[in-house]
Amino acid sequence: MTRNFEVCSFNINDIVKVASLKPARIEFCQNKSVGGLTPNLNDLDHAVSTGISIHPIIRPREGNFIYGRKEIDKMIEDIEICKEKNCKGVVFGILDDTFSVDIKKCKKLMSLCDGLSTTFHMAFDKCKNPIESMRKIIDLGFDRILTSGGKNNVMDGIEFIEKLVDKSDDMISIMPGSKLRSSNIELFLKNNRIRDFHSSCYTNGKFSIEEARLINTKIKNF
Repeated sequence: MTRNFEVCSFNINDIVKVASLKPARIEFCQNKSVGGLTPNLNDLDHAVSTGISIHPIIRPREGNFIYGRKEIDKMIEDIEICKEKNCKGVVFGILDDTFSVDIKKCKKLMSLCDGLSTTFHMAFDKCKNPIESMRKIIDLGFDRILTSGGKNNVMDGIEFIEKLVDKSDDMISIMPGSKLRSSNIELFLKNNRIRDFHSSCYTNGKFSIEEARLINTKIKNF
């Protein structure tokens, strides 16, 4: 089984730095302080030119993941631009006002994603019934779910992440993320059904290429 390192990057400079490690993919965002928003799409050409698989987050604003018509239209527009710019995937998640996966709106966006890899992001951790929500996300055709196990970080959520992996029946990749670091990744590597690992590689409030290198090495050598 191939195990993949996904780096969450918030600017072009960090993307250029981490590209030397050849991670499986980069989730491209901006505004780390609010959990990541759609990046400046004018930067996509530069990001894609690194040769790394670029997966922009499609999140038009901070706050909840319940979107109105104009916001959905903006998300559709941004996905189309990502396709035109030869991004390999996109990352998004939409909930309804009951904090369940909004199947209708997700399906609308997924209809645009033919040929793109898709990740349902941490909106998943806000779902009231995560097991049922995971099954809906599988039925929608997403490739992976980014999750901290419903907690503030992967260490607090590790037991539930393990449960999600077990309940997924390998029909979708459960990707741990949120404070996943070189100091704790081995706890997740021990589960040979986890194949994707997500980290911003931040230490002391900024991106660390050394931390990225450590994580990359542990994934490759475990």
